[in-house]
Amino acid sequence: MKLILINLFSVILFTLSLSSAHTLQLCHDDERSALLHFKVSLSISKHASRDHAFAYPKTQSWNYPMGNGSNCCSWDGIACDEETGHVIELDLSSSYLYGSIEPNSTLFDLVHLQTLNLADNDFRYSLIPVKIGRLSNLKYLNLSSSVFSGEVPMTISNLSELISLDLSSNRDPQSGANLLRLQELNLRTLVQNSTTLEIMNVNYATMSSRVPKVLANLTSLRYLALASCDLHGTFPKGIFLLPNILFLNVADNENLVGHLPQFHSSSKLEELSLPYSGFSGNIPSSIGNVSSLIGLYFGGCNFHGPIPYSLGQLTKLSILDLSFNSFEGQIPNSLRNLTQLYQLGLASNNLTGEVPSAFANLTNLRDLDLNSNNLHGSIPSFIFGLEYLEFLDVTDNYFSGSVEVDLFLKQEHLTFLQLSEVDLISHTKAHHNDSFPQFIGLALQGCNLAKFPYFLHNQTKLQMLGLGNNQIEGPLLVPSSLLSSYDLSSNRLSGEISTSICNSTSLSIIHLESNTLSGKIPHCLLNLGNSLAMLSLSQNNLRGSIPDTFSSTCPLKMINLANNQLQGQLPRSLANCSSLEVLNLGNNLITNTFPSWLGALPKLQALVLGSNRLYGALPVEFGLGFSKLRIIDLSNNKLTGDLSIQLFLNRHAMGVQHQGQLDYMTASAHIVISGSLIVYYLNYYITIRYKGRETYDDHILTIFSSLDLSNNEFVGKIPESIGNLMGLQAVNLSHNNFTGSIPRSLRNLSNLESLDLSCNQLSGEIPQQLTQLTFLEIFNVSYNHLKGAIPQGNQFSTFRNDSFKGNIGLCDSPLSNKCDDSKAQSPPQANPGSYDGEDKESSTLVDWIIISMGYLCGLVVGMILGRIVTSRYHEWFVDVFG
Repeated sequence: MKLILINLFSVILFTLSLSSAHTLQLCHDDERSALLHFKVSLSISKHASRDHAFAYPKTQSWNYPMGNGSNCCSWDGIACDEETGHVIELDLSSSYLYGSIEPNSTLFDLVHLQTLNLADNDFRYSLIPVKIGRLSNLKYLNLSSSVFSGEVPMTISNLSELISLDLSSNRDPQSGANLLRLQELNLRTLVQNSTTLEIMNVNYATMSSRVPKVLANLTSLRYLALASCDLHGTFPKGIFLLPNILFLNVADNENLVGHLPQFHSSSKLEELSLPYSGFSGNIPSSIGNVSSLIGLYFGGCNFHGPIPYSLGQLTKLSILDLSFNSFEGQIPNSLRNLTQLYQLGLASNNLTGEVPSAFANLTNLRDLDLNSNNLHGSIPSFIFGLEYLEFLDVTDNYFSGSVEVDLFLKQEHLTFLQLSEVDLISHTKAHHNDSFPQFIGLALQGCNLAKFPYFLHNQTKLQMLGLGNNQIEGPLLVPSSLLSSYDLSSNRLSGEISTSICNSTSLSIIHLESNTLSGKIPHCLLNLGNSLAMLSLSQNNLRGSIPDTFSSTCPLKMINLANNQLQGQLPRSLANCSSLEVLNLGNNLITNTFPSWLGALPKLQALVLGSNRLYGALPVEFGLGFSKLRIIDLSNNKLTGDLSIQLFLNRHAMGVQHQGQLDYMTASAHIVISGSLIVYYLNYYITIRYKGRETYDDHILTIFSSLDLSNNEFVGKIPESIGNLMGLQAVNLSHNNFTGSIPRSLRNLSNLESLDLSCNQLSGEIPQQLTQLTFLEIFNVSYNHLKGAIPQGNQFSTFRNDSFKGNIGLCDSPLSNKCDDSKAQSPPQANPGSYDGEDKESSTLVDWIIISMGYLCGLVVGMILGRIVTSRYHEWFVDVFG
């Protein structure tokens, strides 16, 4: 028996030795050499991979031939064919690889590869080599998130055996821009030979093409991702109906249009993602047939109509996002069946009615967003009984009544809460040992708060705080050093701005306007980290000079210090704010010549220095810099001199006639809640004099352009070069001493809606060419020395007498005096030889008229308000001007 065991043991050892010998022979010398050459062509950097949980330098185990280390089949990330010994799998994902892949890289000599995964490395904008076409046996190719750039080579279409292709997320690490392009190689060419393709992910690869119908023939396709590819045209409906499709994502293709098909009960779809594309129409009731759906992302499309009742049949649904569409009607009660739902987004629609009681059944809900609808009634208490709720936003609706603070303070998971226009009440008193939820984001706008909520004192994790439009009194409270957005505007806060605010070095937005804060601006506030984008301290009682402490890396994009009592000169360190887009210092006591050095700010778009103590002439430099400036307000100062021709020659932003979508200038703050990125936006705003009145504009259109030099002491002619500023929508040169004629080049300002030249010394006739300004709604040339017939037709038929009065030489409609040969000429000159009593009386009357004109000039602009209805930006004007 013992002999048998010994013999058996010997057989086992012999077999193992053969197996070991066989393993040592698996690695081919040429493939080992190719791998080692590839290794030394790259370096290792821990910054090259982002998936730090799984990343490690796999190639460090690759060694030159020495003992057992010579077997490349045993190296990390490599697998070989058991029979032939050829390398068939190479997985170097998240391997900290850094460097360029050369066109002749030995990597592509591994012609037996069936799997190649280079995802999550940094190949420094390398092109995908043409030699990739040699790997004709590839079944799985993953080059995602590795900083590849340029055109995807045509040779990739040689990979006819592909089952999975992933070229996604090759984006610029700094700008986030797409790096890969599929413009030459369109989708049709890419898939023409890949009839076995099951997975295709080319997110963030710019295609600039249509989606070919041939994709609807790939019956094996299970996963298709085409997000942010600049696709256009109509999306083929057949792709929705592929028999094996599980995942479909065409998000962020705004020019890609389409409608949803009639869905079949045989559909296997689990996730359908269309957000921020051009899909439109109704959601068909047949969507309820797709019982396998887990995620439905329709946010930011153009869907309309009612939310289909059949959505209640999708009982596996965990995410439903219908936000930023035009859905109307009531929220269907059938949603009570979606008990697996943990995210529900219905924001920014036209939904009406009350919050349905069905929501009480959604016990797994973590994220509920109902903001910006037409919902009414009270905010039901059962919402605060949803045990796992983390995110709740019900702002900008028509809710009434009150909310008990104690309800949401019992929610231990609640980290983001936004309420507005409801009364907050509390029936209990706070105790120091009370435990409250730790908010990351909290906004209680317009909730009639008279003091800071007691639970704020324990909020150590707060990143976003919005308590604007309340009646909170007393000094500022800065509850957390982690704040990113801090909005306490439109309250009754008083006292000085404490330097403790500077402990929050992550602040992106500081919005403290419309309070009664006093004292000086803390020096540290202008040198607050590298994230502060928006600083608004306007409409307070701040005094002293603006600190000259802007850092050399100043990140500010918007500064609004208007309507205070700030004095002295502008700090020269302001020139460090190279990202500055809006600077509003209007209505202060700043004493300075015009700061032409601000022209070096490359992104400055709006400059408001009106109602200060600026003096002197505009320097030549003003005509050389400020190329992106499109809003200029220098009104109500003591500026002198004439306007040089060069002043209007370098205004590139004003010279562009903007078309297209209405966008607003905004600042943003980023916070992370449960792994999800939340971006909080706040609109830039300024106070401008527009169309005859001073207007608080809390939505600055990115296409709006205006010029206001009124109430200064400018002289000379208005340069004809003003006609170069074709993007202007408002021009106010009133209350100066301009002479000469009205420039005919003003006819080039085809977007012009308001033109005020009143209270100057202009002479000659009103150019007939101004009737070509078909958007002109306010026109004021009163109290000048104009003569002749008033132009007729188009917008001029809508202007009233007040637009022309104080010009004794003008005639014709709307004035009562009609033109004839004598009135159309210059007024007669007095004969110095006949100066009797009657002439003296007439001279006295003329003098009185001229004196009265000078007096009335101070009133006329305020009197000419008009009722404006614009045909182009109606919604914006209604929003801004009421």
